[in-house]
Amino acid sequence: MYYKIDIYFDFFIRILIACICGFLIGFERENRHKFAGVRTHTIVALGACIGMIISKYGFADSAEFDAARVAAQIVSGIGFLGAGIIFVYNNNVTGLTTAAGIWTTSLIGMAFGAGMYFIGIISSFIILILQTFLYKGEFMKFHYMVYTVIIESKISDTVSYIDKYIENIMIEKESYNLTYDNEKFILSFQFIVKDCKEKEDFIKYLESVKGIDNFKIY
Repeated sequence: MYYKIDIYFDFFIRILIACICGFLIGFERENRHKFAGVRTHTIVALGACIGMIISKYGFADSAEFDAARVAAQIVSGIGFLGAGIIFVYNNNVTGLTTAAGIWTTSLIGMAFGAGMYFIGIISSFIILILQTFLYKGEFMKFHYMVYTVIIESKISDTVSYIDKYIENIMIEKESYNLTYDNEKFILSFQFIVKDCKEKEDFIKYLESVKGIDNFKIY
């Protein structure tokens, strides 16, 4: 009886820590306005942890017990989430870091499910460092200024014209987003400049482009 209580409490701790680590990784992604955020990463970590617990303990009484069977399916099955958030537009690929983070979060959840707390915690710490402090925009911010640009236009040719222009300036490619809403194209991205003059030149350029209904830089 006491053994069962102890093992269930241990399972609870594993699930709890997996969810906390998934939450932290997801919070960093959501803070950068990515499609997969807190809920997605927490659920992935939770599901992977549960799957690993089931894989390791759920079939122990079976004669053909194989602890790796369910675990292997988690690793391959998580790919459908990653594939759903990778986008390609104008030869720019976005979502790769988030997809890799989701896949790694599932492995972190599996580590906690297997009772490998040290590996799970260290891995969470490393992925947070990679996604937070080694984010390519962070180094630039020490020497550069970063502005968010939102441009609205009803003319597709105008958007294409702007696209060609921004190929020659420094932008955060992962931030590039183009949507169509209320009969308007809405283009947004992060613009990286060395000084205020570059920002002023870009504003003058936008003011000179015909077909732009509205734009914001902040």
